[in-house]
Amino acid sequence: MLPRVVHATKSYPPRGVTADGQVRTMAPLTAIKDMGSADLHVAAASPAAIEATLARCRQLYAGARSAEALPLALEALEAARALGDAFWMRRAGTACGLLAGDTADLVGAIEHHVFVLRIAMAAGDRNEASRVWCNLGIAMEIAGHYELATGCYRRALELVADVEGPVFSRYAVCLNLAHSLYEVGALEEGLEYARKAADEVIPAFLDQDPGGAVLLERNFVHLLVSLGRLDEAQGHVEACAAIAERIGTPRARIAAALARASLEVARGRTDVALTRLDDALAQARELPAVLRDTLASLVRAEEAAGNVERALLRLHELSEHIYRTAIDRARTHIELAVLDTRSRAAVELEQERSRVRLAAKTQPPAIPEGWAALDRLAVGAALRMEDTGRHGKRVGTLVKALALASGVEPLQALEMGLAAELHDIGMMSVPAGILRKRAALNEAEQAIVLRHVDAGSEILADDSHARVLLAREIVRYHHARWDGNGYPERVAGRRIPFAARACAVADAYDEMVCAIGTRQAKTMDEALEALAAQAGHALDPELVRCFDELIRMETEDLGMDLATQTGMEGFQSLVSALQEDRGFV
Repeated sequence: MLPRVVHATKSYPPRGVTADGQVRTMAPLTAIKDMGSADLHVAAASPAAIEATLARCRQLYAGARSAEALPLALEALEAARALGDAFWMRRAGTACGLLAGDTADLVGAIEHHVFVLRIAMAAGDRNEASRVWCNLGIAMEIAGHYELATGCYRRALELVADVEGPVFSRYAVCLNLAHSLYEVGALEEGLEYARKAADEVIPAFLDQDPGGAVLLERNFVHLLVSLGRLDEAQGHVEACAAIAERIGTPRARIAAALARASLEVARGRTDVALTRLDDALAQARELPAVLRDTLASLVRAEEAAGNVERALLRLHELSEHIYRTAIDRARTHIELAVLDTRSRAAVELEQERSRVRLAAKTQPPAIPEGWAALDRLAVGAALRMEDTGRHGKRVGTLVKALALASGVEPLQALEMGLAAELHDIGMMSVPAGILRKRAALNEAEQAIVLRHVDAGSEILADDSHARVLLAREIVRYHHARWDGNGYPERVAGRRIPFAARACAVADAYDEMVCAIGTRQAKTMDEALEALAAQAGHALDPELVRCFDELIRMETEDLGMDLATQTGMEGFQSLVSALQEDRGFV
């Protein structure tokens, strides 16, 4: 779960932006009807309008809708700039920074927090500067750079060390520092700061920010479990669950699930823990700030259960989730120069050590039990859409080639391709009349088609084998959109598993060229142009670019003219070439 946020005043603003770091547009403030205020004319640059806007941002944040809140916070910041009021610039800037961090736009988060830090330093406000350092630490934690986060938190504590307590910022910093120290393995020191946070807290702090109570109990659980003090941890697990149930927010529920799962793994109940963590991961994909911790918990649990191939899959995704550019940007600010900049290398070294440790335990990929039956089901589902039944096979071949072109290791790319062959296995649940319809589907028919995602996930629910787990992830998320407007909604950007993003590109291309669900086939060149138009909207822009280069290079080698190649016959020659063993297996 997200570390405890420190805000400029008693109220607690949020965070957001799309997972790729692009600001999502939304309706003007005056067009929003549920703001809780008659009019929010931020353009008028009044303190009342800014406060009302930030209040709405807090509501959206609590409902895990930070991406919708960020454009509002940015408008509030512009209004504060127009006023020239340092207080409101701090308030709005803090909101923007926290919102950006919450949706993993860590570069944006750092920029906004440094902006607020400069205001605080110019005013000589040590309390405010301490708050900002704490929020910078949160951004570093989201990126998985816990050593840098620890440096931020220690700096925050120095600024309020001589302030008589209780002090909310000191409580929040101790809370966050305890978690950061746990992640770097300083368990006894982490437990010391967890106790300091417990000593500092007063009821008013929990009234101000009840989510902090969940994090406090979660910290005790993780630290005590890691120290082998399981009986002590049990009470904190129950307290964490009770508080999360009372609060009822997605963040609180995920934190409680991770805490309970860590104790279950320690007690040897890994099957229960993995089921719990799988459910938590589905929720965390809508909350970028908690995705990193959830994936890390899954890596540990899968390894403890002896599922090293599955642990490696999660580790690959965890590595991709680390936003290294944020740390590079952090070093450009003189205010952050006091931090230990060796941490990026330390993070990369730890990731590599984990990968090597897990890889050493893996066996050569074996065919999952029952795979042949699943393959037949997928072919049968494809036959209901097109006469060859080879749609899944073609998509799998394209996914394998795209993964290789994107730098994925050959064996992992091969597994992705095989798993992608099952991406439409849930189409068995969709009426044939809808699948064969050549006209555009109406809203009700589209909803029925999308249910194949859920049906396919159920078919692949027994995902003990790494390839089946990969196939299930592809099935579940290949209709998620890069901009977060797909299915499941609000799963966006890099929070969509890589294999599912690659499948979305390959699936769309095959459907256009082979006229699946459309009236007329596109030429291979027209289909590439259509993909480019969806880059950054429905599809991963980097994968679209890579796919375009791959298709053009391969067809040039085959002497094919993209502008004239239409339909399945010419396309199949490309697919056949890509299916050839190129010496990497």
